[in-house]
Amino acid sequence: MLEFFIAALVIGIAPGPDNLFVLAQSATYGARLGFCIILGLCTGIAIHTCLLVAGVSALIAASPTAFFVIQCLGAAYLLYLAYKSFGVKAGVVHVDSCHPERSVTESKDPVKSSGVPSARSLYMRGIIMNLTNPKVILFVLSLIPPAVRLDRPIHPSLQMAIFGGEFILATMIVFGGIALLAGTVKKFLLTSPKANRNLNWFSGAVFVFLAVALFFV
Repeated sequence: MLEFFIAALVIGIAPGPDNLFVLAQSATYGARLGFCIILGLCTGIAIHTCLLVAGVSALIAASPTAFFVIQCLGAAYLLYLAYKSFGVKAGVVHVDSCHPERSVTESKDPVKSSGVPSARSLYMRGIIMNLTNPKVILFVLSLIPPAVRLDRPIHPSLQMAIFGGEFILATMIVFGGIALLAGTVKKFLLTSPKANRNLNWFSGAVFVFLAVALFFV
């Protein structure tokens, strides 16, 4: 099973939409809140693993209608996030080290300010992003079942659960590194309203890109 974990690490390191998503969000909100996104994505992987064991993932993948509905829901949610990102006022982000979810962005208009999403909100964003991404369903189906071996003294369902856990661990390691790197860059941009505006636009552009990419499975 070590081979599977190494493969999961390599897949996680390879450039892809999820890497870009974590990078954009961590660069925008900082490493700590970036980890909330990662926890949400990993929770989504856990749910996908449960659906795989239950046989639901195979049914969804085999149904063009169900697959298309998930694509539409995912694209709609991503475009909504893009709209929110593009609408953020340019300003300076002040981070509360004790309560990062209370950090606020001071807009150029002193009367108005834009709040940074809470940790819970970003956690849920990660879950929804993962569950409404049909590519994850296909990825889990193509990665985990082929690794199951009937000659092992472990039930196939339990093997799939273990592989799902290894996939989550690999995701935490790789995406955690990305979040830390992006968060470090973010610290140097806290005093630049223009840089924060550009980060929000970059994040919005990433959401639009991911929304379009959902239909090219």
